[in-house]
Amino acid sequence: MGTVYRARDPILDRPVAIKTVAPTLLARKDTMLRFQREARAAARLQHPNVITIFELGEHDGTLYIAMELLEGTDLGQAMAPPERLALVEKVRIAVDVCRGLDYAHKRGVVHRDVKPANIRVLPDGTVKIVDFGIARLVDSSVTQTGIVLGTPSYLAPEVLKEARADHRADMWAVGVILYEMLAGRRPYESATIASLVYRIVHEPPPALERIAGNAPAPLLAVVEKALDKDPARRYADMAEMAQALREAMGLRSAEEGPLTAARRRESLERSLADARRLLAADDLEAALLAARRARSFDASNADVVSLIEAIEDRLSAAPTVVTGMKVPEPPPVVRQVPSRKPSPPPRPAAGASGRAAPAGTPPAGGTVGLGPAAGGLQPLPTPVLTELRLRGASVFRELATFGEPPATQSGSLSPAGDLLATAGADGAIRLWDLHSRTRVETLRTEMHRRTGHDAMPLALAFSPDGGMLASGHVDGSVHLWDVARGEEVRVRLRHEALVGAVSFSPDGAVLASGGMDSNLKLWDVRAALAGEARRELHRQPSGVTALCYVGADLILTGHANRVLRLTAAGTGRLVATLRGPEASVSVVCPSPDGRRVAVASQDRTIRIFDLEARTELFAVGGHRRPASSLSFFSDGSHLATVAQDNAVHLWDLEARSPIAALWGIDKESFASVALFGGGDHIAVVLSDGRIRVWGPAS
Repeated sequence: MGTVYRARDPILDRPVAIKTVAPTLLARKDTMLRFQREARAAARLQHPNVITIFELGEHDGTLYIAMELLEGTDLGQAMAPPERLALVEKVRIAVDVCRGLDYAHKRGVVHRDVKPANIRVLPDGTVKIVDFGIARLVDSSVTQTGIVLGTPSYLAPEVLKEARADHRADMWAVGVILYEMLAGRRPYESATIASLVYRIVHEPPPALERIAGNAPAPLLAVVEKALDKDPARRYADMAEMAQALREAMGLRSAEEGPLTAARRRESLERSLADARRLLAADDLEAALLAARRARSFDASNADVVSLIEAIEDRLSAAPTVVTGMKVPEPPPVVRQVPSRKPSPPPRPAAGASGRAAPAGTPPAGGTVGLGPAAGGLQPLPTPVLTELRLRGASVFRELATFGEPPATQSGSLSPAGDLLATAGADGAIRLWDLHSRTRVETLRTEMHRRTGHDAMPLALAFSPDGGMLASGHVDGSVHLWDVARGEEVRVRLRHEALVGAVSFSPDGAVLASGGMDSNLKLWDVRAALAGEARRELHRQPSGVTALCYVGADLILTGHANRVLRLTAAGTGRLVATLRGPEASVSVVCPSPDGRRVAVASQDRTIRIFDLEARTELFAVGGHRRPASSLSFFSDGSHLATVAQDNAVHLWDLEARSPIAALWGIDKESFASVALFGGGDHIAVVLSDGRIRVWGPAS
């Protein structure tokens, strides 16, 4: 089918599996459309015995599915040798498989490729069915699909003869698996595929009682019925088979149990009526799901069979439009988008940015940082600093929590007004007014407008005047946005790997971007606005995971190999190399006066460097996880940090210790932090997409 990758969701800090689909299986557009339809249906399944699908997407022509990462082993490994599992455990696994499949069948989804390799047994014994919808890549020839995905040992006779499958084909496959668990071998085996297919279609399976004579007779009867060559003589559905398995072993029946004849007939009629109504409304995809749901209650019903064929014919004749999964855009909080043509703020002194340059996503899962605006903060009043030292967290009170999904891991505060940009997992960027606490704009790429999703942004940075916003994305693209117009600048800026850091020069003339392709690129902003991708390329020894400008002439980059490099912006010459972090650098944040820089790394420390002496001053620790965002107070001696947990830590750098913490509830995760409102308000971006604001207590 393709390749499976182990990856990490940088937003929720969890491992995921990414499975690619071999392009040869989706060469035809109608096949691509059919696969997407099946995958979308499978993505709606939420059951303890069914794998959870997070996303269906496409990258450079390769379709992929992001799903939960399952530890443990597949059933093929778990049941070898045959005596490895106790009989009751084998039946329990079969019952759980039946439960998961029955749930899917009742929602119009047939697996079509049930086999031990597609059943995972987790370390705690939980059973998960994987790869729903994958087997229907080539609907016109299921036999061919079976050969592509594996031997046809688990394919039902009617599938091999007629190339059509309903829920009873999944039941046959479960019967084969149960036979294999009891006997230690499959019921049909042969040296060639042609011979194997013939035996499945024409020969009865070897009598199980001769091979697994120690199994109870009622259990052998369940296997025999599931392997009946006539689908009509098998169980009505998987729930009925699960019930038969429980009774065969004397196990307690589950509460859900099989449907009665009256309830089955009622469910059939209701699903059939839904399918006809949706077909009349020309909602073909939903109609097909409803019709398949009806088929799960009576697969031999002539009306259901003919309706499914009619809908599938309509779908085949419909215009083919290949898209990714549609993610509906939530309605805007406000209906009118105010014009945001900010006037340039007073220029800060060289290096007085104070904004944590967004950091990339190194292999261990670092996230993007967010800090106070460049030149937009007034000095924090001395009484507030004094109270902070004396009263700690009681100086601040929680003012509000607002926002909306999707999840996010990065943000940036505009230097012109308290406008906060957050990067969504759907690929869109949302702009929030922190005073009115409303979303004022959603920035969407052309791909996002067409499909509802695009590559996730990992890094955000405003230009010094707040008029432009740059975003670096996981697919290696860099997008430039006109904030006032809410539009993307039509220019193609790219790296060969994910872009984890972007930053504008103090005069706004250059955009620096750093990627995991070990390149630092300096883009000419004026040329980019004219549609020309003009840049200088500076090779780096390792992936760039964080960067910021230090004054007008120097760029500080943090790297995956734990090194910090000071580079001359004009010539690209290496000025200095700073060492100290014991793991990949995740965030760099210069102090407002540009003399010091705070550096967070995956070793869970925060180190303060003197940029003039180019030496490490000290390191502090205290976070349970690596810090994901740093933000200096305007005095340069206090620092706010978050680390993907539920606390904002406030540090006194002169005392080299924390002085206060602002807490959320236990399960919350704070991704980014910023100071706004003159420096006496704190905004935190939560990983679920919400924003929380604290302000002075009095």
